[in-house]
Amino acid sequence: MKKILILGGKPIGSVEMVQRAKEMGLYTVVADYLPAAESMAKAYADEAWDISTAEVDTLVEKCRETGIDGAITAVHEFNINRLRELCSALGFPCYCQGKPWLYCDNKLEFKALCRQAGLPVATLYRVRPDDGSDLSSLPYPVVVKPSDSSGSRGFAVCRNEQELRAAFPNALKFSINGECVVEDYMPYDSVIIHYTMENGKCRYSGLSDKYSAKFASTGASVMGIQLFPSKGEAVFLQQYNERVCRMFEEAGFREGPIWIEAFYDGREQFVFNEMGYRFGGSLTYYPVRYFHRRDQLTALIASAVPGDYAPVELPPATKAHYCILPLHVHAGKIARISGLDAVKARPDVYAYVPVHFEGDEIQDWGSAQQVFCYLHILYDTMEELRCSIREILDTLKAEDAAGSNLVYPLFHVESL
Repeated sequence: MKKILILGGKPIGSVEMVQRAKEMGLYTVVADYLPAAESMAKAYADEAWDISTAEVDTLVEKCRETGIDGAITAVHEFNINRLRELCSALGFPCYCQGKPWLYCDNKLEFKALCRQAGLPVATLYRVRPDDGSDLSSLPYPVVVKPSDSSGSRGFAVCRNEQELRAAFPNALKFSINGECVVEDYMPYDSVIIHYTMENGKCRYSGLSDKYSAKFASTGASVMGIQLFPSKGEAVFLQQYNERVCRMFEEAGFREGPIWIEAFYDGREQFVFNEMGYRFGGSLTYYPVRYFHRRDQLTALIASAVPGDYAPVELPPATKAHYCILPLHVHAGKIARISGLDAVKARPDVYAYVPVHFEGDEIQDWGSAQQVFCYLHILYDTMEELRCSIREILDTLKAEDAAGSNLVYPLFHVESL
């Protein structure tokens, strides 16, 4: 039996990755520094190593000693960078090796790639508010954000010079390479474009409308809801898709899931913002599988440990629309979760993606860290979706020791 190492047992997608790898007949090992009670994937794996994913040299030696055949990880970009190091040291296949990862790891590199491919991006301003640059002539509002961070950390919309100077140090704090982006603010909702790389060919895999919501405590903007398919899908496929596919193929992408965030003006214009060379944090391989019948999870595992694996049966879609809704959780300690089995058994719930569990201590972070779970809901009409969400909120509870329910929707679907 071949052995696969999964780096990180706590990040979103780790449990699902272990479960699928075992279904594929692989012996699974999960490594991180956390105890099993805090690293959920360790409970499902055949073996667990209490070794931090940052200790790459130690992991390399352990892999050699125990005969590991390949390695993979889920959505956490720190772990993806460690995966690249480990696979390079051991000669393992790695879907994100080489220059393609740079375009995901650095927003400036991705925007340069888009410009080269003739795809529109927001105007970039080469200024640094901390070095005496003249900021008075910028066409406010502008956005400042780290060039190499995710999860909206360090992101701010600045309406004048004073706000930009105040926001820049916070953006810089979240940048590993000490580089930030200052660019035009796009007053449009986002769309998320999904692709699947298969043996060097880029396959379109869906387009969703992403509506944002803001935390009252911090004003931080995070994903409020995603709806498939996007209202702009036909325009995108006609005007942009071919160029995007050619861009990724010529840039050397070979295998794996890709998502792009872009802004859509509701008519003809898409402005490309950033990309991820991994699953989206809400596990976007589920809607890709549902609508486009591409099994990104199995393919990613197979790229790490090549073999002859039986395909998963992918039945045709039965509903016209698909929603990904994050439910959030107030600050407090989760003492008891109830209603979960009933929610997961609902025919309209295609997938339930957990983020927090019983015993987790939640702070008022005012960020995506306060997502309790991602619900993947199938529907035909908006009223059907609203009804489903109301029923789920009446059922699913995460209570503190005093019995107060901590779960709430940051985005209210009634506003759509």
